[in-house]
Amino acid sequence: MPKRRDPEKLEMIQRATTKLVVKTGFTGLKMAEVASEAGLATGTVYIYYKSKEVLVNEVFMKTRKEIADLLQNPNLQRDTFYETFEAIWLTYFHFCHQQQDKIQFIEQFRYSGMIWANNLQVSDGYFEKYDQFLLKGQKQGFLRRMELGTMKAQLRGACHEIVKQLRKDRVRLSDSLLDLCFDMAWNSVRK
Repeated sequence: MPKRRDPEKLEMIQRATTKLVVKTGFTGLKMAEVASEAGLATGTVYIYYKSKEVLVNEVFMKTRKEIADLLQNPNLQRDTFYETFEAIWLTYFHFCHQQQDKIQFIEQFRYSGMIWANNLQVSDGYFEKYDQFLLKGQKQGFLRRMELGTMKAQLRGACHEIVKQLRKDRVRLSDSLLDLCFDMAWNSVRK
């Protein structure tokens, strides 16, 4: 019977991987450095993950699931489509702002060819309720008619780029700036 994986060690390895991938890229990622960053022995990392490909794919899947769960949280439902859209967008923006390493990790691998096709398909499925929400907005006339992937790329990409720019320029995120960013996002997709 295989030994049970310690959730705390898994989290340490995955957090170290995310941090190092953002710093070095996939090619520069070494399992020994992941172990060192996690404060574990290299052999321990290999007990959990037989290769860096397996490790990166698992971290990718876990992070995409975390984001999907965040966007589809029932507590974000409001009285109107607009208010719900705003709550979802603000939640995602704050996640991007606070979890920049995770967003950069996902960005680096989403279209890289390093994530297994099955994992891409499964992780895209995590967003089914969010996709249905956007399609409903199109059907009800709140959102422009456009291919769903394009709309999601517009919304996601704008958040990512704004957060990077704020970080680069060391700009403090004020309420008025956040409101302006949301208005730009809404205006980019509203009908």
